Amino acid sequence: MTHGTQGENTLGIGELAARTGLPVKTIRYYSDIGLLPESGRSRGGHRRYAADALPRLRLIQRLRALDTPIAAIAAVMTGEHSLADLVTRELDTVQAQMRELAWRQGLLRTLDDCPEPERLRRLALLAEVGRLDEAHDRLVRYWHWALPTSLPQRLTRAVIEGAVPVPPATPTSTTALAYAELHALTSGDDRRRQPQSHQVGDVASFYSGIMDACTLAAEALASGCPTRRAEALGHFVRTYARISGHDDTPAFRAHLRTRFRHAAHPGSFPLHYWRHALAVTCETPPQSTATGQGHLAASLATLHQQVAGLPLAAEHRADNDDTTVRLAEEARGTRHHYTPGDHSG
Repeated sequence: MTHGTQGENTLGIGELAARTGLPVKTIRYYSDIGLLPESGRSRGGHRRYAADALPRLRLIQRLRALDTPIAAIAAVMTGEHSLADLVTRELDTVQAQMRELAWRQGLLRTLDDCPEPERLRRLALLAEVGRLDEAHDRLVRYWHWALPTSLPQRLTRAVIEGAVPVPPATPTSTTALAYAELHALTSGDDRRRQPQSHQVGDVASFYSGIMDACTLAAEALASGCPTRRAEALGHFVRTYARISGHDDTPAFRAHLRTRFRHAAHPGSFPLHYWRHALAVTCETPPQSTATGQGHLAASLATLHQQVAGLPLAAEHRADNDDTTVRLAEEARGTRHHYTPGDHSG
């Protein structure tokens, strides 16, 4: 350490290089971009650095060893962010990158090992998804368009949270394709709006009733409780009965059963939407959850199955003694999926 022109103890760039093992040109670069300010120049015009330049340079060196971007290091050096802030931000960035890589892996698996015509069809679907954050936002925008504008904000938010599945963190070929199918469905010319005020009257009462029934159905799925299952079905049926001015009678249930069976045709928009949503989530909703990832798909599948009394997907076993258990198994990926067939919820 020698004395610079200012009289303080200073370090030369060569000494910094010797102590840190960094090339002189690297230290010069850090100095030129402001990460390592000079304290002055020697009589011969050489750069001099204050004593605190050594720990500062070592910090830069260690952060760069973790592939930390220069811009993020600069924010710490200038005091704009603390080191803790940098770690949090970089961790978030890495996790996002890992999520994108996992998604890309899922897409490639989806395109692998299938006939060429199907590969081209899937490629067209998957290419439309794009970036995951933007894809999620597009699904949210669809539901804002589809729901009644007069629906209270809290209900709109609850429906959207339950109806829009989050892209799977570790997608399989099935879940990745199902997510892409959702996007194609909600951006197509035949996309459907959800029940409006001219169809159900008091939209707040209708959607609130549907959401309450879904909450009970979610708890029934998680617990396997027959009482909670019957309570969910009763609440669901009464919601439909109320909007049409009827009571929950055997005659009304027969009417509702016919209506739901009619809505379960292969080209049904809701049948396809909820089937794909259930395939994306691949799990039953947690017990006592009012909102959450994809919970409406499993809940509505259960409720529609109970009302209609028939399978809503082509692949279905003849026995239907325990809808709750079967749907739980399907959502875990051990059986084929059921799908709700009406446009409600």
